[in-house]
Amino acid sequence: MLQSILDNWRSGANQDAADEALRTGKPVQLGILEKLYGGTVEDAQNIVDTSNQKSLNRQYSGAAVRAGLNPFESGFANYGEGEASFVTRIAQAQEAKDKKARDEQLAIEKEIRGEAYGESAKTLAATLKAQELNNNATLAQQSAQHNATLTSQQNQFAHTSEQNALTRRHETERGDKRDALSLQMQVMQNDLAEKRMDYDRETARMDKRSAAIAQLMSGLGSLGGAFSL
Repeated sequence: MLQSILDNWRSGANQDAADEALRTGKPVQLGILEKLYGGTVEDAQNIVDTSNQKSLNRQYSGAAVRAGLNPFESGFANYGEGEASFVTRIAQAQEAKDKKARDEQLAIEKEIRGEAYGESAKTLAATLKAQELNNNATLAQQSAQHNATLTSQQNQFAHTSEQNALTRRHETERGDKRDALSLQMQVMQNDLAEKRMDYDRETARMDKRSAAIAQLMSGLGSLGGAFSL
């Protein structure tokens, strides 16, 4: 009976110290009475870490799922992990997932560009434009999801930085597509120029040949006239 009472006092003392640390955001500190009732900094800190872990899981589990993080037995947040560390892990996982999706899209676009080499420049430009619109829609959707999920100021900074990186990459991809289209147009123009040169050379040879035949016929006519005299 006495042991049960002592355990309850110790548990209450640890809970009081943990509640104060959670309320103020300061490190765990034990008062005189809490120490007298058997409370310890270690036990109170365990309560704080457990509470923080549950809070992080409730707040960011949706973003963690979308980023593709693998959950632990107690959720996505590590035991004793701070908010900044957890948010950074989510942002890194989302970046890796987005990069994989972009790489797959680029591979598809490269295949399409190879198959479309024989198409007209207008059709190729229309295809690239459709892909660009699809990328813009994907970026807009990702932005909306992040804005709805990541609400803390620190997480908002991470989100803004990520969006800027996505925008820069998107602009780079657009530039690469324009360069690819320009290169293909140049190749087509070079092919046409070579064909024109071949045609001009062949025409010139035919003109020379026709002139030679005309000159020969003229000579034969003059020779025939001479014999008739």
